[in-house]
Order: sequence, then C-alpha cells, then structure tokens
Amino acid sequence: MLHDHEDDPLTVRSLASADLDHVRLAYLSACRTAAIDTVDLLDEAIHLASAFQLAGFPHVNVTLWEIDDQTAVRIARAFYDGLRTDATAVDPDRAAGALHDAVRRLRDGDDLPPGHDRRSAPLLWAAHLHAGA
Repeated sequence: MLHDHEDDPLTVRSLASADLDHVRLAYLSACRTAAIDTVDLLDEAIHLASAFQLAGFPHVNVTLWEIDDQTAVRIARAFYDGLRTDATAVDPDRAAGALHDAVRRLRDGDDLPPGHDRRSAPLLWAAHLHAGA
C-alpha cells in the first residue's frame, strides 16, 4: 500500500490519465503486485502489472506472491546491476534478461539469504516476473 492509499488510492484510471510518454521501466518491489485479490475482479485480466503496461511502461517487474525482504533486496541489486551498460548508464531494454539473471543466480543457490536452503528456495525466487516487450 502507498502511504496515501486511503485518501488517494493508486488505480488503473489514475495511471491511465498520467503523462507517462517517456517511461521505460516500472519495478514494483512489493508483495503480490501481479495478483488479483479483489473478488469482484477475479475474472478480469487487469492487475497492477498490466495497469502499468496499459499506462505506457514497456517493462514491468512484479511479484506473484509474498516475497522475502532480504531476497527482494538481493534480486533488486542484481537486477539493476544487470541493466548497466557502463559505470553510469542503464538500459531498460535489458530488463527481462537482467531479472532472469538475478532470479537464476538466487535459484542456483549463489545468493540465498542466511537461514534458507535450496529446498525452500522456489518460494523465494519464483515469485519474481517480468512483463513486457
């Protein structure tokens, strides 16, 4: 939830009306950003990830279920490192590959947080998803 969710909730309508002509990437590092939790919307294809895409973001990273905070930080760091083309530039068009590499690194056990083993690892890495072109 956003800090002002009660007074000004983030909705598909509010995203659609925003001027987002130059956006390239949305990284939604929160739990269940690709889930549909509202019973009235279960038969709809829209969720937060698709709302960002409809608003103009060609690349959107989301999660399917609750995520571990330590793991989210590790994946985000590796993801943003994977976007780098040099010391200062990043290329959002590398988003799918960068997330794949970050998740695979964790999946292969190279960067598991303390207290986790490979048997529990899918709950840590499998929630992360790239949507886009």
